[in-house]
Amino acid sequence: MSQTPCPKCGQLLPTDAALVCPACGALVHAHQLEQLAAEAKWQERFSARRAVVLWEQCLQLLPKDSGQYAAIQKEIDRLLAMPQEHVTEEPGGIPPIRNETLTGGLWKTGLSMAISIIIYGFAWNWPTAIGFTLLIFVHELGHVVANLYYGVPASAPIFIPFLGAVINLRRPPPNAKIEAICAIAGPIAGTIGALACFGWYFYDHSAAALELAWFGFTINLFNLLPVPPLDGGRVAAAISPWIWILGLIGMGGMIVAELRDRREPGILLLILFVALPRIIRTLKPKGRSGPYYAIGKLAPAMVGVIYLLLLACLIGLRWYAQVHLPDRPLM
Repeated sequence: MSQTPCPKCGQLLPTDAALVCPACGALVHAHQLEQLAAEAKWQERFSARRAVVLWEQCLQLLPKDSGQYAAIQKEIDRLLAMPQEHVTEEPGGIPPIRNETLTGGLWKTGLSMAISIIIYGFAWNWPTAIGFTLLIFVHELGHVVANLYYGVPASAPIFIPFLGAVINLRRPPPNAKIEAICAIAGPIAGTIGALACFGWYFYDHSAAALELAWFGFTINLFNLLPVPPLDGGRVAAAISPWIWILGLIGMGGMIVAELRDRREPGILLLILFVALPRIIRTLKPKGRSGPYYAIGKLAPAMVGVIYLLLLACLIGLRWYAQVHLPDRPLM
């Protein structure tokens, strides 16, 4: 059985359970501890309970007689003495960002949904308008659930006719892994919603159901394009930001196709305008340094597998829906 080398000096560790290198004295899990500590400190602003869970994971990677172990245990004791969902202030005295009230969020989402349905209804037809808006709502609900689970402060979904819907993050996620999970949760939920329409189509061969399924597959497939701020761009940040280059090529091809067909590529140009600053900043030599992109090797691989599987499913499902659509204009 092969021994694990020390990540700092390369000396073989006596056992896989070793926490400190006997040769150089370095912490074996220093990199993972840095990630967990950064996430725990970030979670302290919103949920003492979640922060305690992360700090306890740190304790498992530290020798019990170390100063770090004692300091973290003291921090856990402090957090446990607080109310379960106590919100702390940041070290610099900056007041915490508080999420909007449930009632306020529901009003914003409900009102913007109603406005979108009315506008879509006059532009298309009422059944399609309602179904299309509900499919977007299911997509956004995936983001909402993931944001709540990871304690990412965000606004309620706001619907914008012919642009879909947006959720404004009040503070960035602590690392690229959590951002990717919160991002891909939307297309996963949206695909489930579109599959429900697909099931409706197979049940009674409703052309309207097939059109809605096609809409759902198309919307979620577009969102997986690896260009920020689209969901696919946020997911690609965890896999490798260099994938954004492929997204830019794809986006450029779509813009050319729109111009060739004498259509206005305004939305695509807007996405490109928003994407370029982050892409340029991140792909610089030191643009990916720091704890945000320090998520190890397993997380990018797992995120990549999920992304590719979802992408393949949506391509196949959209193709099937496209082939079986009736010979009449959509919408």
